[in-house]
Amino acid sequence: MRCHAPGHGKERDLQSTTRRTVLELVHRGRASTRRDLSRIIGLSRSAVAQTVAELVAEGLLTEHTADREERRGRPSTKLRLVRHRGWVGAIDLGHRHVAVSVGDMHHNVIDEQRVPRRVDQGAREALSQAHTMLTDALDRHGVHRGDLRAVGVTVPFPVIGHTVRPIGNVPGWDGARPSELLGLPSATAVIVDNSSDLGAWGEFIEAGAPEVRSLIYVSAGDGVGGGLVINGQIFSGTHGISGEIGHVRVPGCRLRCRCGRTGCLDALVSAASTGNARSMRTAGEAIGMVLAQIASFVDPDLVVLGGSLGSSNPEFVRSASDAYGSHELSRRATFTAARLGARSALWGAFDRATQEAWAVACLPSPDPHRQWVRTAALHA
Repeated sequence: MRCHAPGHGKERDLQSTTRRTVLELVHRGRASTRRDLSRIIGLSRSAVAQTVAELVAEGLLTEHTADREERRGRPSTKLRLVRHRGWVGAIDLGHRHVAVSVGDMHHNVIDEQRVPRRVDQGAREALSQAHTMLTDALDRHGVHRGDLRAVGVTVPFPVIGHTVRPIGNVPGWDGARPSELLGLPSATAVIVDNSSDLGAWGEFIEAGAPEVRSLIYVSAGDGVGGGLVINGQIFSGTHGISGEIGHVRVPGCRLRCRCGRTGCLDALVSAASTGNARSMRTAGEAIGMVLAQIASFVDPDLVVLGGSLGSSNPEFVRSASDAYGSHELSRRATFTAARLGARSALWGAFDRATQEAWAVACLPSPDPHRQWVRTAALHA
């Protein structure tokens, strides 16, 4: 059932945002009562009660009386999401792979695949393969394509608005609009973002609130990308290039980078991914030193090293960790390998698609190709 929020202009936007926030907090288990919602969102009990009543009437939330042993004095009611018929997908395009997952609107993945591909060779070809993998997965499980509510897509380049803007010359990608090239039905919402941003989001969600409010995430493998989550929000920067640490210059490095310059961290790590143990240690030390400097500036709760190297090469992770730990200030933030391994970006994309699917169910006349709204509601 589609929600129809009353009001116009700013009032309507505020109501829509409140509805999304309520659904997200209940979905993630951060709030189970009206009192929880009022405390976290900061709205009056009457305003929360009105929103909850609307969502219950429209078939998105249910309320039930707490079990007897849970009651303290006045009986309370617990909020739950209604089981909603609909499916979501996620596509992770790395420099050397295409990964796809499909699941329901309650974070249950039913299909996941990952295949090698040189994605840099062209957007149209890579997205065509992703489309085929996605629709094949739907067909395998008997999911009607019209029931696909939202798809999250990651690309290994900066994204501004709906458009890919690589650093350096990457033919076939500059100016590409994946939401259009993917060729999905107009009723399916498509959310596109940078792989490292969604990798950071995936690890942030996996780490859990309220223990972690801010983190730095770096994906290392065939190149380097970084993402920042600050107080529960992805920080992409004014031009969408926040976290692009792959193009930091490494003293003494003479390797040529894909951006056209020499000496970039990206080139050093890319070479290490197919090199020997010594090159692996050198690259690990370099990335650890860069992370230590960033951590000293950002002061996060957590620093996460992921990607194919960060999730599968102990020597690389150990070298990075040792270099990171040699800086006094950086040690205040915990350094760890990615909990999700090489799946961080895919899970981040899946999570955002899930949230967008609930928003599509709740908001009138959604734009199927809008950027997802990053929210700090989880950590308010």
